[in-house]
Amino acid sequence: MTSNRNQNPEFYFIAEIGQNHQGDINIAKKMVDVFSQFPISAIKTAKRDIDICLSEEQKNMPYLNPNSFGETYYEHRKALELSKDEFIELKAYVENKGLDFFSSFTDNNSLDFLIEIGVKKLKIASQRVSDIPLLEAASQSGLDVIISSGMSTIEDIETAVDIFDNNVKWLLQCTSCYPNKESDVNLAVINTYRDIFGKRIQEYGLSGHHVGLIPDILAVCCYRVGVIERHVTLSRAMKGTDHAASLEPAGVEKIIRYIDQGLNSIGSPDKKILECEYPSIKKLKG
Repeated sequence: MTSNRNQNPEFYFIAEIGQNHQGDINIAKKMVDVFSQFPISAIKTAKRDIDICLSEEQKNMPYLNPNSFGETYYEHRKALELSKDEFIELKAYVENKGLDFFSSFTDNNSLDFLIEIGVKKLKIASQRVSDIPLLEAASQSGLDVIISSGMSTIEDIETAVDIFDNNVKWLLQCTSCYPNKESDVNLAVINTYRDIFGKRIQEYGLSGHHVGLIPDILAVCCYRVGVIERHVTLSRAMKGTDHAASLEPAGVEKIIRYIDQGLNSIGSPDKKILECEYPSIKKLKG
């Protein structure tokens, strides 16, 4: 289940670029260039059909603020979407780097498009966990699914897992605040998921919207999850609402290095004198 790009095969790192590309294929490619330098496993983005996934009220809502890309919410969301041709171009660009590429989706048109272009995994975004018809349509694809659990009750998640009973499933603990406090990460929920779902879930993980690195390190080293997903950005100073909860390149480099160090530190449960200790024994014990 893990990518051969990982230095340590015990975890799979997903770099979520979302709409941090600002609707610009060149920025998206630059992000792929920058983050593919690190031993990540996958690039993830999002696909929406803005014409059908927004209500008329949402479309006409004024959206004038420093992070706006249009005068209405419709214009704003539309400006952040890559065209279908650009989306296909990005998929090829990612896969040519040796990385997995997949996407979340908000509607059936976007789901059909992702299946048509041959993605190997589907991401169930937190906002769609309770959209039963959409989940049922996705389950029919037979593709592996990654389920984020933000904004969801345990009953919502149980229903989603039941719908995807015949699909390979990864379940990620998630808190949908941007950014969220470390006290709201709630890593302990991962063990709740394990108690409820056991081996029905093939991999457990963390989809983080926090700012720091400690929760990810604990998730892998203490809770032994196999998947970490973090939003990434070229700079948190860029225009847009997701950048503040995203990791810059230095953060991605550190998080993977620190997790590797943590995993290496766990070592063996057997207590014995190690080879490296013999010089100390000779010097200090006499």
